[in-house]
Amino acid sequence: MHLNGTTRRGVLLGGAAVLAGGLVALAGRGGRTPLAAQAFASDEGASVDASAIAATGIAATGIGDSASASQRADRLRQLGAIMFPMDPAPRCYILDNFGDPRSGGRRHEGIDLLATQGQPVYAVTDGVLTEQTDVSSPLAGNSWGLTAVGGAYYFYAHLSSFAPGLTKGSSVARGEVIGFVGDTGNPGPGNYHLHFEVHPGGPRSPAVDPLPLLQIPKVCTVY
Repeated sequence: MHLNGTTRRGVLLGGAAVLAGGLVALAGRGGRTPLAAQAFASDEGASVDASAIAATGIAATGIGDSASASQRADRLRQLGAIMFPMDPAPRCYILDNFGDPRSGGRRHEGIDLLATQGQPVYAVTDGVLTEQTDVSSPLAGNSWGLTAVGGAYYFYAHLSSFAPGLTKGSSVARGEVIGFVGDTGNPGPGNYHLHFEVHPGGPRSPAVDPLPLLQIPKVCTVY
């Protein structure tokens, strides 16, 4: 899937995001929460390993400075190989910004999913949480690195908090809640979004563009 005529970002989205009380309450709920039944994605299939993902993008060297969007957008349903990493309600704007320039000569290694604070974030495959940073990380803030059984690596940044009971080394199941959307790290206050990366060959391998690989809910808008 390719979005024709996608223009690069101009208007900052995420200044004063709406706080969803029910979603924020999820962050404080005890226990590990499985994925609720969702109409937007199929539960068929297991994890996606390195051999299942073709290298579709350029190597890059950094996460984003901020999440912003242009005026053009498309709404679509896309059934890719990788489950959508975030609950799409109540807000889901997907930025097609893999490889965009970033400060210090970096390139954006993932895509940004604009949301509200507290929207649940899911493990996209069975695997182990092999890396973790906290709010002291100046770029990623609260983040997880998830390594699949087949070796593929998925990176989640800017979380408001982690799901209770999870630590580095925890095994997680596909669809399990592992954290909640936030603005920690370098996005700027109120710029709530999930930064999501895919590295088919493991954490030190080049990143590829996640957008063509994702199961995208119909309710989401792609910029």
